[in-house]
Amino acid sequence: MWVFQRCRLLHLVCSPGSCLPHAQRPSRARIHKDSPERGRCGVTATAAIITLHNSPNYGSCLQTYATQRVFESLGVAPTVVDYYRHDAIPENETERALNGQLAKKLPILGLPGVKSLARVPVSRMVARRRAPLDAFRREMLNLTPRKYYSAEELEADPPRADVYVTGSDQVWNSTWNCGFERAFYLSYAPEGAEKIAYAASIGKSTLDDWEKPLMREALLRYDAISVREPEAAELLDSIGVPGAVPVVDPTLMLGRPEWGALSDGWVPDFPYLLVYQLNRNPEFDAYVQDVAAAAGLRVLRPAYGVHERRRGEEAVVCPSVGRFLSLFLNASIVVTDSFHGTAFSVNLEKPFVAIAPERFSGRIGNLLAMTGLEGRLLSDYRDVALAAGDIDFAQARIALARERERALCFLRGALPTEFVE
Repeated sequence: MWVFQRCRLLHLVCSPGSCLPHAQRPSRARIHKDSPERGRCGVTATAAIITLHNSPNYGSCLQTYATQRVFESLGVAPTVVDYYRHDAIPENETERALNGQLAKKLPILGLPGVKSLARVPVSRMVARRRAPLDAFRREMLNLTPRKYYSAEELEADPPRADVYVTGSDQVWNSTWNCGFERAFYLSYAPEGAEKIAYAASIGKSTLDDWEKPLMREALLRYDAISVREPEAAELLDSIGVPGAVPVVDPTLMLGRPEWGALSDGWVPDFPYLLVYQLNRNPEFDAYVQDVAAAAGLRVLRPAYGVHERRRGEEAVVCPSVGRFLSLFLNASIVVTDSFHGTAFSVNLEKPFVAIAPERFSGRIGNLLAMTGLEGRLLSDYRDVALAAGDIDFAQARIALARERERALCFLRGALPTEFVE
């Protein structure tokens, strides 16, 4: 019953304009006695955050970094649980590449014996793709000393913390998880431990019948829940988990100065169109060429290999995270089908065109609606003029400021009160 009351209270407290001072928030349980001594109140709360930090893409890596920074800004010491979902294990990444996107791009892999011959070079490609992201994770993320490869390993030896957190990205998407991934529902948190979700995402517009009771049972054990999309809050309400608070993606909690400081400082001597594409789409590719030709721009594409380069483009192969950010910061135009590509374009106030992918595109629409930029979602591949249109980011700035405070309000109410700055 407590989770119903708590989540509903936080939903009301974190409505725009209604943030309560600490004295008016519900009191929280004290943290364990041997937490490290530090901070305004003499001790610092610790948070163990599980998220998709090691998925092989820049967005997942950067949302984890942003989440870490948000908790640090509140005086909480975060640790990222170094958990490997099945597809993040390097050996499985190779198999996924051979049987997934790479197989679609290279039909020859379907011929007898070809896949076996390709396994070694593909494993090298996977390692090359992971290298810049792994380097960033080692340097910039506070990872647990132990790596975990299953929920069973986590349950047998969970990290110690005052608060256990399900972080952002599509952690509750059973399609990507290939089922119910109980680690992302904090199955390993000790009995009675504080459990919250921060900007968690389901990523789907509907839930399968089989997963509804599993999600409900797991989430009713949480003390507070926030989600990344309003639709996710509605889905949870429909299965008997009310009061989830919609908040923005963690990458939107940091502004241009913070992301600029993390970039590598690269400044090009030529204007360019940046294409950040996650899903193969010939119409998308043709649109990029049309826009670049009309604007007289070179085309740069972050890519995991030169094989991803399209005709007339320049591949930036496996850029560092700092270079990836510089590519966004200096772009004249961005064309993307990625949620995080859209989020960085809005946040950094870059002229952009968003192209909705076939699956799980609702989060892009939600972001554009929230910032008043719905008109940047392409509806006709003949609309080359859209890319050249001016964008007034004034409403987006106001919306982001409001939503940042809403997210901080949620966390201040959800985390142990006496230790939140």
